[in-house]
Amino acid sequence: MVDEKRAQSPIDRVWDFLISLKLAITVLIMLASASIFGTIIEQNQPVEKYRMVYEDWLIRIFQATNMFDMYHAWWFLLLMVLFTVNLTCCTLDRLPRVLKVVRNPKTIFDEAFEKSLSLAGRWRKKGSMAEWSGKYTAALTASFSAPRVTNEGEIVHLYAEKGMISRFGVYITHLSIIFIFLGAIIGNVIGYKGFLGLPIGDSAQYIPIRNGSELKDVGFKIRCNNFWVEYYQDQFGNPTGQPKEYASDLSVVENGREVLKKKIVVNDPLRYKGVWFYQSSYGQDKPSARMLLRRADNSAPPETFHLLFQRGEAYGVPGMGIVRILDFQDNFGGKGQAIQVQIEKPGQPPVQAWLPVADPEADRRRGDTFVLSLQGAEQVTYTGLQVAHDPGVNVVWLGCTLMVIGIMIAFFMSHQRVWVRLSPAPEGKVDVAVGGVATRNRLAFEKSFEKIQGELKELQS
Repeated sequence: MVDEKRAQSPIDRVWDFLISLKLAITVLIMLASASIFGTIIEQNQPVEKYRMVYEDWLIRIFQATNMFDMYHAWWFLLLMVLFTVNLTCCTLDRLPRVLKVVRNPKTIFDEAFEKSLSLAGRWRKKGSMAEWSGKYTAALTASFSAPRVTNEGEIVHLYAEKGMISRFGVYITHLSIIFIFLGAIIGNVIGYKGFLGLPIGDSAQYIPIRNGSELKDVGFKIRCNNFWVEYYQDQFGNPTGQPKEYASDLSVVENGREVLKKKIVVNDPLRYKGVWFYQSSYGQDKPSARMLLRRADNSAPPETFHLLFQRGEAYGVPGMGIVRILDFQDNFGGKGQAIQVQIEKPGQPPVQAWLPVADPEADRRRGDTFVLSLQGAEQVTYTGLQVAHDPGVNVVWLGCTLMVIGIMIAFFMSHQRVWVRLSPAPEGKVDVAVGGVATRNRLAFEKSFEKIQGELKELQS
């Protein structure tokens, strides 16, 4: 045994590792454990919220291991890839044996094989070999399935089978799991999820994702035309304050024109170019900053939008990157209202700046091509949209469909086989031997086999 292991090539050792059951169990346990931690630890929350729950040293560990965004962590992705590779290799390793059994079934029903079967019978019939071969072929075709006829000298073997596809049920299930994991990997790598608070009348093209650490350009603008909420009423017809339904009237604007308009409610999202906008939440009479964005050289019309007063919240601003609110003062240095923002542009260190209403040119000191200024503070109503793009979702649905098919085939179908052997006997008679076997649900097959055997015995010459 030791010599055999030493004789294995490195490729064989890698292959044995990839198809090992130990690897599958280990990865599954790690995935399950990671999922438990991902459920216990809230994902993609502001660090201030984590500081209310965890010590600083634990937060540093969680940040280093990406536990706050676990499902996008490199090690979680590696576990999914490893399990997918393991299952694929196991399937490729075992499938050829099943294909061999299916393509080259045992059609010779010899005496040694007959003795190994628990379901078997013998009798003798008067008549010729050709006569009984034709009768039993017709009888098996009518009651079970059309048999293959094999001649071995003077002996005739009949082999019939059905439910052969049941042998592939487990492999269809394996394939479904592979598709589900591939879809999850695709969604993990290419897809994204984010939250967008959009005041009435505002539009957005950049979605903050991963707790505002990244900005995603969806390729078009989503505009909130209107928002309304309906409340439950008490017995006197007065609103209780508990929302019954809230909805948003959204428009998709592409290349300067409206291409799609829809009223969305909870569980009835807007979908455009693979991006889903779900009604998630809302806010009424929330304080916000009315901002003005313009080019430094005034080569394009300025654009007005709102930033909700939520400290640390990230907003995507075209041309500027991520704008994060740090502070707000009603009377900044005796000059009136002012907002402190942090501007995070890709490839550049974050820059903080105070933007007073009284000094609309304050942001020019950054020397950027765009200038941001504060016009004032006001109360606004906004709709909360959950934004999601998951290109792997159709692959996951395909995997789920295959899983249902594979499980139904594996559990509710059985590969059933029946053999009949005809051999010449003295005095112009024929010795008949019959046997059968099923891969599962043997009790039900036993009843079917007894019926088939009874019908064959009762045939008259």
